[in-house]
Amino acid sequence: MMPAQPDLVLLFTRYPEPGQCKTRLIPALGQNGAADLHQRMTQLILAQLTRLAAIHPHHLEIHYDGGTKEQMRSWLGTAFHYRQQTAGDIGCRMQTAISRHQGRMQRLLLIGSDCPNLTAEILKEAFIALNTHDLVLGPAFDGGYYLIGTRQESSESICRTLFQDISWGTDTVYPITKNRAEQHQLRCHTLTRLHDIDTPADLRHLDHHPHPQ
Repeated sequence: MMPAQPDLVLLFTRYPEPGQCKTRLIPALGQNGAADLHQRMTQLILAQLTRLAAIHPHHLEIHYDGGTKEQMRSWLGTAFHYRQQTAGDIGCRMQTAISRHQGRMQRLLLIGSDCPNLTAEILKEAFIALNTHDLVLGPAFDGGYYLIGTRQESSESICRTLFQDISWGTDTVYPITKNRAEQHQLRCHTLTRLHDIDTPADLRHLDHHPHPQ
């Protein structure tokens, strides 16, 4: 009997080099402040993924941009599997990352590191929803999404239809993606709407959030 394929989480982030990450926050925080916030948000999501591992076992891959694999290991440790993101826009990079696991997964979630209120419980909800749905989306208040999830049976269709001809970084990303999913008869589960932290106006949503331990 073949062993069950693992559930996967792909975390998209980047090496926190000042001036190269969270650039839209630099006018408010400065280069070092923006990089520090990026580090803190990445550590927050990793803390939630550690909590998730206790309630829903999964395999984690960190897909990074900027820096080297050695720098990423020095920053976040050697316990994770690191993979450099491919060239192209974010849609191309997400499509490639998911495609690499077709035939080698059961359920897969792809998340970023910009959403400090993403919890282990929300991630578990996404995995459970993929038992009965083809697609899971976590909408953000800015019109994008903070999570996209698929399962083996629908991953090819999702890669073929949901990542091309999207104006990434605009408030149309989530509605267009949801509409395309409906057009292709993909059963979609929608998670709670959360705030991404991308602009100075978003910083107010950090005020109540604790620092990682």
